[in-house]
Amino acid sequence: MKSSILSWATLALRSLSGRQDDGTGNTNGTASVSPDPVLLIGGGASGTIAAATFDGTAFNIVANTTLAGTDPSWLLYQDPNRVYAVDENSNNTRLFQFNATTNTFDLQQEAQGSSGVVFLALNLESTRMVGAAFGEGQVDVWTVDPDDGTLSLLKQIVSDDPLGPNTERQDAPHPHQALLESSGRFFVVNDLGTDTILVIDSLDDAFDVVNHVRVPDAGCGPRHGAFFPATGADFPTNYLLVCEMLSVVEVFSLNFTADGNLTFAHIQTISTFDPLQPPANATTATAAEIVVSADNQHAYVSNRNTGNATDNLVHFGITGAIGSSSGDSLLLSFVETISSGGLVPRMFSLQNDNAESLVFTTNQDGASALLAIGRDSASGNLTADVSTAPSVPLAVFGAAGDGPQFVQQVPIVLSS
Repeated sequence: MKSSILSWATLALRSLSGRQDDGTGNTNGTASVSPDPVLLIGGGASGTIAAATFDGTAFNIVANTTLAGTDPSWLLYQDPNRVYAVDENSNNTRLFQFNATTNTFDLQQEAQGSSGVVFLALNLESTRMVGAAFGEGQVDVWTVDPDDGTLSLLKQIVSDDPLGPNTERQDAPHPHQALLESSGRFFVVNDLGTDTILVIDSLDDAFDVVNHVRVPDAGCGPRHGAFFPATGADFPTNYLLVCEMLSVVEVFSLNFTADGNLTFAHIQTISTFDPLQPPANATTATAAEIVVSADNQHAYVSNRNTGNATDNLVHFGITGAIGSSSGDSLLLSFVETISSGGLVPRMFSLQNDNAESLVFTTNQDGASALLAIGRDSASGNLTADVSTAPSVPLAVFGAAGDGPQFVQQVPIVLSS
């Protein structure tokens, strides 16, 4: 399935950025490969998957495809130019090939798995893919064809731990994320419905659940996590877990046992809000994403549904475990809160450069649906005045609530 390069979003953004189109899809009338970072953007009721460039001052959407009725809320890039997309509204996991000649997303496969998948992760060899199915309460394990990237369902793992105490939100198992730790052996799956972290051992292609880690704060609703260190280690020492429903980060130290298991020890719980600036509505507030910087000194979390005029991103400092083989002393400390520039920042990511000098964030609602927020590489601090940040208005993506849910820089090379 293809769509024109000159989409409605492309034309709208070129008008906003002051660029002129020459009628061929080029913004400068020349035939040259763009040197600017390329971003994958996805999600929302519009069912859109898009590619955009960012030149430091403005976004420019150069390709998109829309499948009506779908919700591609999480995307996964794999070389060469393959894009896997979940669909929260069905049991399809889709494979697109990005065509670098026409700058289009071409649909290659609709693989039938569990319904309501919300996250995808590859193993180190990109031969297996794991999907967390929030809707159906289980985990899909796929075989990835090495030649064309197509998927074959290998195994489905049912999440069957006892449910958490919140009868409305924890009415069933709800796996929300599957993450591969740096050694490449274990996937961990955060289950919002059961207050549990599942540890899945991929050794010998078994993909067996070898540990059920019950988090200490009942009703917290495990959502997304991050391993520490983010870079520079063969094995992680810690796991940082965002609990959606209680808006806290739970910090664990990790131990790789001699009998082939991965165990967790809880060492800290910290609010995702400034102690002096609680959310306007604590009953609706829900934490979402967490990212650890490549220098292993900073962590960032997004907060949604706060009841404030805009939602926010929170910056934590990381101390205690840097350079240590043990994670027992790692601690997070609150540093700052900044506006997300809109409402419901479901996901954000750091720019893929040495300094990680930008934070790309989405907002599903509010004034700005997509922003590039400055980040100081030395202090880790974010630019507080987001009104000056390059942004894309919500109307470019659709009506209220239809803003994007995913953004990440990828190594796609665009054609001229």
